[in-house]
Parts: sequence; structure tokens; C-alpha cells
Amino acid sequence: MMPLRPLLKNKLLLQKHFHVNEFSIDNWPFWMLEENIQIVNELNEEEEKQRKQDEDSQQKGMPNFNPNQIMSGMNNLGSGFKP
Repeated sequence: MMPLRPLLKNKLLLQKHFHVNEFSIDNWPFWMLEENIQIVNELNEEEEKQRKQDEDSQQKGMPNFNPNQIMSGMNNLGSGFKP
């Protein structure tokens, strides 16, 4: 494995997601590149956490579509009518 592969991967991610020009990245001091990568990783983690919270809240709000429960509910509805 190439020793600079993680660095190249981070540069490509900055270009892809944040539309940063490679020429600009190459002109940054190394500490600035590291700082930007840390910030981007923190942003990605926060977005992922928020996405998971949204999914969990959406699942809690969805009704249960269990067919057995629907059929048992139908039996209860029918018992309320008098012939």
C-alpha cells in the first residue's frame, strides 16, 4: 500500500464534497490540511448522527403494519354489531 494513500484520499474527498481546487489544497501548509480534514470529519459525523436520529424518529412515528394485528382488530369491530 502506498504510504501517502490516506492523504490522497482526504484530498479527493475535499475536492468531491467541498469543491476545493487541488491547486489550492497543494498550496496549504500541512497543518491547515490536517485541520480542514478534522473539521470535515466532524461535520460528517454530526450529519450521520442527525440522519440516524431522523430515521429513528420516523420509524417511531410509523404505524405497525402487522397483518395479524389488523385481523384481530377486525374481529373486535365485528363484535360491536348486533344481528
